[in-house]
Amino acid sequence: MKFLCIAATALATAQAFTTSPAAFTTAPTAPALNNVFTDAGAAHRTRRATIVMDGKANAIRDRITTVNNTKKITSAMKLVAAAKVRRAQDSVMATRPFSETLQAVFGGLIQRLGGEAADLPLLTQREVNKVTIVVITGDRGLCGGYNSFMIKKAEARIAELKGQGIESDLILIGKKGASYFKR
Repeated sequence: MKFLCIAATALATAQAFTTSPAAFTTAPTAPALNNVFTDAGAAHRTRRATIVMDGKANAIRDRITTVNNTKKITSAMKLVAAAKVRRAQDSVMATRPFSETLQAVFGGLIQRLGGEAADLPLLTQREVNKVTIVVITGDRGLCGGYNSFMIKKAEARIAELKGQGIESDLILIGKKGASYFKR
């Protein structure tokens, strides 16, 4: 091992003191002098800075890696949450034909029964005095846009009903909505 170190040192020393013209050859000087000011920004663009704070560069790199991994996990969780919301919306939309059919059946019953429909409480038409609004929000984070959207929609509906002179009650599902409407 010592022999290799000595040989490498001797070789480096011999190359430093060589007299061959190839050892002293450099890049052509004229174009380099002309490009000194035009390519000044190129050196800065290709240079990579290393941030060292108290010799903890590895800790900083690890922290950056951890933050990037957390970003990836969060974005994946957002995609999963969006898919779940989309699936829930699709299932709600799938119940619309059922409710429309139910309304048609009740409408047909009212027409067939004529004056006898007043005896059935489900088939009587009444003036709306009070409405119950169900607001479903999340309990924790990762759905801030959804929570704020639902709260804004609920507030808009409450204001609309107040404008019509109709009283409204709220049923709140989820901590975010409950904490907002408690204020």
